[in-house]
Amino acid sequence: MKQMLSLILVIILASPAGAVPTAETDTLLRVLREELAADFAELQQQEVKPYFMSFRVQESWNAGIIATFGYLGNSRQEHTRTFTPQIRVGAPELDNFKFNSQSGEGTNALPLSDTSPDALRAALWLPMITAYDRVSNAYRSMQNKLRTQSDNEDKAPCFSLLAGSAAETYYEAPPVHPALSPQEQRAWEQRLCRISAAFRSHQQFNRAEATLRVENQRTHLVNTEGAAIVQNRLSYRVFVQASIQTDDGMVLPLMKDYYATSPDGLPGEDVMISDAEDIARRLEALAQAPVADPYPGPAIMSGPASGVFFHEIFGHRLEGHRMKTGGQTFRNMLGQQVLPKDFQVYCDPTLTHYGFQPLNGGFVYDDEGTRARRVDNVVDGVLREFLMSRVPLDSFPHSNGHGRTAEGRDPVSRQSNLVVETRRPHTEAELRQMLRDEARRQGRQYGYYFQSVSGGYTRTGEGGSINSFDVKPLEVWRIYVDGRPDELVRGVSLIGTPLSMFSNIAAGGDAPSTFIGYCGAESGWVPVSATSPMIFCSKIETQRVQEKASLKPVLQAPGA
Repeated sequence: MKQMLSLILVIILASPAGAVPTAETDTLLRVLREELAADFAELQQQEVKPYFMSFRVQESWNAGIIATFGYLGNSRQEHTRTFTPQIRVGAPELDNFKFNSQSGEGTNALPLSDTSPDALRAALWLPMITAYDRVSNAYRSMQNKLRTQSDNEDKAPCFSLLAGSAAETYYEAPPVHPALSPQEQRAWEQRLCRISAAFRSHQQFNRAEATLRVENQRTHLVNTEGAAIVQNRLSYRVFVQASIQTDDGMVLPLMKDYYATSPDGLPGEDVMISDAEDIARRLEALAQAPVADPYPGPAIMSGPASGVFFHEIFGHRLEGHRMKTGGQTFRNMLGQQVLPKDFQVYCDPTLTHYGFQPLNGGFVYDDEGTRARRVDNVVDGVLREFLMSRVPLDSFPHSNGHGRTAEGRDPVSRQSNLVVETRRPHTEAELRQMLRDEARRQGRQYGYYFQSVSGGYTRTGEGGSINSFDVKPLEVWRIYVDGRPDELVRGVSLIGTPLSMFSNIAAGGDAPSTFIGYCGAESGWVPVSATSPMIFCSKIETQRVQEKASLKPVLQAPGA
């Protein structure tokens, strides 16, 4: 269910007489707890009995405004409320998720108002009973499959029960102004139009936008262990981006984005206009750059580029549930050297900032009601710990607060704020000299410097896929051994297999940078960040970008 926001809606949602809601006066929380207890007790009368249930409601106030070439393209706000039940039947040692991915079955809409508790109860019942029928069938199928399947190496239970004497309770009051006011919306429309107008003189660009995305979320979570967690997440992001199509048909994008937890944390309009003009200059240069050939040799990654690299290639292989199926890259490597001895890698959802940079992957409790905590994955280059949800591994019986999901999905182990640090930082000049020396040793005329990337993806071996990765750099420079000026190239795709790539990481820089983004996986899109210094790799492999190129339009773009 989606509904356009208005000032009237904000007034309806406010508490009587301006009172701030509490856990005791929160109608939705009370209804969730009552219905969960009643449904759990009722289902104990069935042949297939639940041993654990949770109800999760995610309420979102989202705004999206797009301006292109100085003109307003789209402007809207949405208010949604979705309900996701999770039911586990059988026993923690063996339940309905034994052979089924925890990926959920989509969203179920709830009324946007708490004025009628009976309406809420009615909206909760059908998704709950539908979920019960589904998991009961899955449990029976699992039992049949066990009779014919050979033994596997995963001996861990399917679920970890509460470790401790008391369930967690936590409550945050709802945001006072979850949506943009009409005045704020209009001001942002005008601001984004002025920012995107910086691209208007570049008629060769086939896309040029300034975009605002506001995502304010409020989550209620209750379970049969007694947990009751209510927390908020607020984010404001502006994207300034443009793309150009080359004469040979290659589409090249560049982007600058800004992230904050409040509008006041975003930079001024003059900064964004200046960045738009810088993107335009870099994009024109990139369109004239030669297409690179496949290359094996040394390379340097900038901080933002290495942040994407570590998130995609390293971080996903730290997620505990991936040790049960697929390539299981690190399953049997605990206590072994996986990075240089001076490298540290940790995930810390309790961080709100790294230096002055706000981070996107933080939370107080994860989506299973487990308190967030820092996880030291790699200490002095040695692999120490995986990221865990409540799906255990043999050596990790309990969650460490990294069960995460989007609406309508079941939580699995996911990254939060990934941080890569080195105890022996090098200056950029030192790393560039390392690259030249290594390129000379390998008989190469140049090494690569990856300045910016657009993202990437990784295959971790699930479903019979090859355990590999593919990162998409945008701006790549050749650094020549003989000292001639760096040369910009395009059409580069960074590819490889993980263990080989990790073994070639040799040194880190002295100026960490942060990548802010969203990560898509089994449990949907979740906010993440990755902080890393510049890194030097003794050997990487690239190929030409694989894409379906098309000819440029015959007609010129209309004049400004």
